Amino acid sequence: MKKLLIVFFYCLFIGQSFGQSNGKSTDIIGKSFITKTSIPVKVYDPTIKEVIDLSFLLNDGIKFYIYDVVENGYVLSVWNYSTNLEKEYFYKNLPNSNENKIYEPFNEEKPNYYKILKSDVGIKSKEITKDSLNFSKYKYKDLAYIDSWANNAHFFISLKDFNDKCESIYPHKKGFTWGFLTLPIKARFGNSKAPFTFEEKINFGISAGIKWQHVNRVYSASNLLGGVSVGGVKIDKDNSASTLSFSAGYMYQYDVFQIGIFTGVDFIDKSAGVSWGYQGKPWVGFAIGFSLFGENKTTVAGEQSQK
Repeated sequence: MKKLLIVFFYCLFIGQSFGQSNGKSTDIIGKSFITKTSIPVKVYDPTIKEVIDLSFLLNDGIKFYIYDVVENGYVLSVWNYSTNLEKEYFYKNLPNSNENKIYEPFNEEKPNYYKILKSDVGIKSKEITKDSLNFSKYKYKDLAYIDSWANNAHFFISLKDFNDKCESIYPHKKGFTWGFLTLPIKARFGNSKAPFTFEEKINFGISAGIKWQHVNRVYSASNLLGGVSVGGVKIDKDNSASTLSFSAGYMYQYDVFQIGIFTGVDFIDKSAGVSWGYQGKPWVGFAIGFSLFGENKTTVAGEQSQK
């Protein structure tokens, strides 16, 4: 039975290795990225599927996801910016379109990028007339930087700027995960039938649970897992037995490296006619995991925040 389970796990592992190579490299819609420097973008109107000649700046370190693929670039939507009473008051009192109204001066000692005007950074503001497309949407036309006013809006980024000035990022995501697990080291607690001992044995198992993917440029995640595995133990100098293990624990993954701590219980087949002092007794083990089965980890799931 043990040999059959090992073969089964091995076949699944090989199948996963082949399966991961079938993804399309151009399947970028929904994936998340972050700016490495300030980047100019233009307003995109998804209702008519056109780029509007109205530019803004994405500040460095801004996270966004790809909404659509268009000619010569991509359509993006930013992760939600935080808002506060000061921002809401500032935006509420912006002049509409070309109204003559004095803006609040930008304070260089306490820079709030959402208050910077195009004129502050040497960008010519576009003149908007009442005959312009979607006239009512241009209240923010004189602002230089995209901020919370642009939550749920869409912008066009050129292919060159995207390739040169952006990099992929992993968004926050919570979901089901499963994969292979091995516990090479177990600490077995002493009892009336057996002493405390460290055991070094390779066992093979499968685990499943909940994963919390962290926002990071490098993939990282916390996992709460439960699992079952098979292995072998030495009963005494003359006898060995196969074991069935049940475990639960925490595993952290950074890039391809995984480490965790687990606890569980082991059982041998009592029909073998041997007595084992650790039967059903708890142990603590250090975990090394194979790659947990891959989803498209950079794809946005639910609302994401710039924080």
